[in-house]
Amino acid sequence: MSYNVLITGGSGYLGGTLLNRLQSAGLPALKLYALVRKDSQAEAVKQYGAEPLTFDAYEESAVREAVLKHEINVVFSLHDAFKADSAVAFIKALAELKNNTGRNVHFLHVCDMFLRGPG
Repeated sequence: MSYNVLITGGSGYLGGTLLNRLQSAGLPALKLYALVRKDSQAEAVKQYGAEPLTFDAYEESAVREAVLKHEINVVFSLHDAFKADSAVAFIKALAELKNNTGRNVHFLHVCDMFLRGPG
């Protein structure tokens, strides 16, 4: 089975670490994507073999379009632990992908605020 993996927050501490580990893990049939906001972030994620994607993670139609277009079936949501809108949009898009393709989908939402502390 192939996996198309999206990491939101891919240029951050957790996302960059995860991209590095996934790239060097030697997993078969793994396509990496990373959600970025700026060109400098796009260059940073490319070094890990990830294709940068730019879209608004809080806009349900943009999330749906990205997930379906790239057939992303695994999402590591690392960009915002406090707003549910983005998580809901990803879950809906993944459910639609599963209904359309029958492929298994996975959504992981991670908060790193405890690693860094508040503020």
